[in-house]
Amino acid sequence: MTLESHPLNQPKRPMIITRPQERVAQQVGMVLLYGRPSFRLKGSGRAGKTTSATTLRRTFKWRPYNIGFLRMIAGNPNQHTESNIMREMALGIGLKGARNANPQELLARIIRAIEEEAGRAEADLVIFIVDSSEKLTLEDYEHIAKLHDHFDNDLRLFFLFVCQDDHKFGGADELASLAPPHIYGRYFVDPYVFTGLLWEVPEDERKEQSSCDVALALREYDEGLRWPTQDSPSATETFAPVAFANGWRLEHERDAIFNEIQLLCAREELAIPRDWLMATFEVFIYHILVHVAARRPDFSGLSREDIRQGLQACAFAAYEHARQRVRK
Repeated sequence: MTLESHPLNQPKRPMIITRPQERVAQQVGMVLLYGRPSFRLKGSGRAGKTTSATTLRRTFKWRPYNIGFLRMIAGNPNQHTESNIMREMALGIGLKGARNANPQELLARIIRAIEEEAGRAEADLVIFIVDSSEKLTLEDYEHIAKLHDHFDNDLRLFFLFVCQDDHKFGGADELASLAPPHIYGRYFVDPYVFTGLLWEVPEDERKEQSSCDVALALREYDEGLRWPTQDSPSATETFAPVAFANGWRLEHERDAIFNEIQLLCAREELAIPRDWLMATFEVFIYHILVHVAARRPDFSGLSREDIRQGLQACAFAAYEHARQRVRK
């Protein structure tokens, strides 16, 4: 094995399991057990919502029973008609020839695809993920409800709406206050606010969680991300073998990193965020391990300059400016 062949050096880098993802899995599992028809996962852009939904598809420990999965990305057509939303659903789940079909044909084909996914998964429940669902209108929800009406307890259809709540200035209008009861009750009852990696342990998790989300994510690189086998060295040990042998761990740098983020936010006139967006966290770790630790034979730990350069490489300030500007 060479450092160049390690997954962290590949175009598509491996993702770790994080506490925010585990919280989502716990919440989705709970609403499924209670028989809810949908779940709304909303949060900042680049926080890791889509990755969290993908993690649900790829992991099994959280599932109360067998589950099938389908996914689409909501568009923003000029007209939110039944034809358009059904066509987006059909194209999203990979149905060929959907562009020329009428709404009734599309509806029938989507129903068959859901039934086929249930058969493939040997499941009585299919979760239909609707990404970018902040773009949906009340008309779209009415058409989705028409599809929903074709399923019952013999085969449950459950919608997981993934929403970016800073999609536009002032926050996303999720239409909850405007939705009629039959739409509100199906699709707006269970909103869940997704966060990036929290810097503090939530009060209700302090008895069960040993460290904050950021520290636990750093620990995953120290202990959990091993390649090519589970007996191989961790990512931290692979890219910083001497420092690792001498007891250095990424997790130990949590306070130093946070201090530099505080200084950066002060310089940039930003509020100190309560969480770290996954889009910048993952790139920061990549920079630190691949472009700092691995290139220094005498590497023993991160300097303040290393951390500052890592925050610059991951565009931390730029992402925070965008997020905080939209939320004003």
